[in-house]
Amino acid sequence: MSIKSSIKKQLKKSAMGEIVFFYIRILREKLCMLTPDKEFLEKRYRQNYGKEMNLVEPKTYSEVCTWLKLFYRDKRMTLCADKYGIRDYLAQLGYDDLCNEVIGVYDDARKIDFESLPDKFVAKATHGSGWNLVCKDKSKLDWKKEVKKMNMWLKLDLTAFGREWNYKDIKPQIVIEKFIDHEPLNDYKFMCFNGEPMFMQLNNDYDGKHYLDYFRLENWEKLPVSIKGYTSSDRDIKKPDNYDKMFELAKKLSEPFPFARIDFYSFDETIILGEITFFTGGGITPFISEEGDYDEVFGSLIKLPKPNHNLELYNKLYNKN
Repeated sequence: MSIKSSIKKQLKKSAMGEIVFFYIRILREKLCMLTPDKEFLEKRYRQNYGKEMNLVEPKTYSEVCTWLKLFYRDKRMTLCADKYGIRDYLAQLGYDDLCNEVIGVYDDARKIDFESLPDKFVAKATHGSGWNLVCKDKSKLDWKKEVKKMNMWLKLDLTAFGREWNYKDIKPQIVIEKFIDHEPLNDYKFMCFNGEPMFMQLNNDYDGKHYLDYFRLENWEKLPVSIKGYTSSDRDIKKPDNYDKMFELAKKLSEPFPFARIDFYSFDETIILGEITFFTGGGITPFISEEGDYDEVFGSLIKLPKPNHNLELYNKLYNKN
């Protein structure tokens, strides 16, 4: 780690540092949103891939995701991205039993009665990704600090940095859920293309380390691919006991969408939905592999729907005027 990164990490750990970085992020949000979506995403693509984006004939996963961000809308995607509202989508399909137990939902973290919370719980922002507080022992928690952090989440707009429009209209809230007390707690992420689960991203812990592995579902073949910042394991991993049931659930839940990643926690006879996301890595993070271009592999499997948004730009791009 560089000296600059080390200093930045230490600053973020301090109360004042967190506040400073929060306001820097707010400023970055406002500055980012001054750039039109297409221009912003093309710039990010150049930064991440070192080449120009092809939107006329999108091939990579990131190119296809950008096309979907610019030219396609489905209100159900906002409902599914909402960490609390997703319960309505599950209820519509008769899958209420996939929901984790909710302890409370709040529009201001100061309203949370800390004393009444169980010793273990999980708090998350309904309108974000990665804005989570996993508490395994509340006696060790600096609650005042966490309240400030959660209320900062409520002021942030995830849309700015990846233009994932489906987060834009989610009501910012803090939802507190039951802590899933099971070890190891693997996260089975089914990558579904036009309603067909074809690959799995498996986030798993082993010997105190966190790994990210990919599998081809057709034959449970482990793939030589990962995402920047993550490590693949070097051990054999068997299919989970509830694999067949999770597969069918992923197929049903992803059916309406060009691409959806359906995430489950599974242990004993229990299956709990973690989340549904439509742009893995924000749709702007390259897949890393020394054996084949998995950005193109994944991108080629998504059948683009008929455009229903931003049609003036679409027609201009495809010379349809």
